[in-house]
Amino acid sequence: MIKICNHLFFVGALLVFTIKDASSSSFDTLAARQEAKPFYLRDIQIGDTTLPFSPASVVIMIISIIMLLRNLLGGPKSSAVASHILVDDTEDAKAKLTAMKKEINDFTKFKGAAQRYSKCPSGKASGGSLGKFTPGMMVPAFDKVIFDKESKVGQVIGPIRTNFGYHLIWIEERDLVE
Repeated sequence: MIKICNHLFFVGALLVFTIKDASSSSFDTLAARQEAKPFYLRDIQIGDTTLPFSPASVVIMIISIIMLLRNLLGGPKSSAVASHILVDDTEDAKAKLTAMKKEINDFTKFKGAAQRYSKCPSGKASGGSLGKFTPGMMVPAFDKVIFDKESKVGQVIGPIRTNFGYHLIWIEERDLVE
């Protein structure tokens, strides 16, 4: 039993001596390494406190947070205000809308036609108004036409086919963001 205690004492003393020696030399090496780094890569020191990150990492974190917030909060997006006339996808639907398009030359006539002919609930209630929306809120074919630079504001566009049927579209306002 005494032999075991002597061995443990010897091993413990050896460990304490080694750790004490290593810590002083590693501290010097660590301090030397810190001083050799450019200031923007060194750990931030405030008084006796050393923060475990560098000014460069703080800048990267701030930029990342700003980019994340921009994506989460939306940032500038294209938007449009439009109305439509929806008819069922039948054999004569496209021809019917093409003829209707020739007769409509102002927004008042478009709203009247939407109230009379549209199968969409928005057509009956508010003259086909879809309100304000951004890309991705409507079906892809609809979005493509509305947010295309070639499509003119204040004119009848269509007929456009979607999975709901055929549409005539009137773009009231549009703000395109590149």
